[in-house]
Amino acid sequence: MAEGIAERLAAVRQGMAEAARRAGRDPGEVTLVAVSKTKPVEEIQAAIRAGQVDFGENYAQELREKMAEVSDPRVRWHFIGHLQTNKVKHLAGEAALIHSVDSVKLLEELEKRAAGKGLVQEILLEVNLGGEESKSGMTEAGLPEVIEAALLRPHLKLRGLMTMPPYFPEGEPSRPFYRRLRELRDQEQARLLGRAELRELSMGLSHDFQVAIEEGATMVRVGTAIFGAR
Repeated sequence: MAEGIAERLAAVRQGMAEAARRAGRDPGEVTLVAVSKTKPVEEIQAAIRAGQVDFGENYAQELREKMAEVSDPRVRWHFIGHLQTNKVKHLAGEAALIHSVDSVKLLEELEKRAAGKGLVQEILLEVNLGGEESKSGMTEAGLPEVIEAALLRPHLKLRGLMTMPPYFPEGEPSRPFYRRLRELRDQEQARLLGRAELRELSMGLSHDFQVAIEEGATMVRVGTAIFGAR
């Protein structure tokens, strides 16, 4: 239901601002990605009318279909779901930012597709900090190798890191995972000696985005708190 979306968006934004201030950060440093997967275009339009311009989708086909229906040039589409090699052709140059790159194989396919379209695709690297087999993402140990591989590909621009921690009903248990992603980013940023700017940390969901912001998130991926349960 489109009713109430503006109010829920306002509440999320207020919560984001409060968390940023608690951490001594500028609220403007944090981008809200409204996760609109499985939600109808009417609800996305309601969010746009309330000032939301960044939307996250989990499925390549759904993202493309919604892009075709939503013509507002301000909208930026983020791909946040598990990325399979055979879906890359549908996403390169379509998603403004792909959050879930987790292997050299994916980098190779993205580079090929982006080069074929004559564009530069912005990406984040997904790190699986919880060690859960059910979740995608590379290990901490594998991160430096994939970063180096990304930097070798001229049609890809590495913007930062993403993680999806184990699910906890409350936000606080997520804190160590978000803190660790920030530490990893800072560690890799120092190692790179200016060869890349890993500014973005995509972390935090409806139930724990405030904790993520306190730990350094620059992007939070919020769906249920805006659009309601799926």
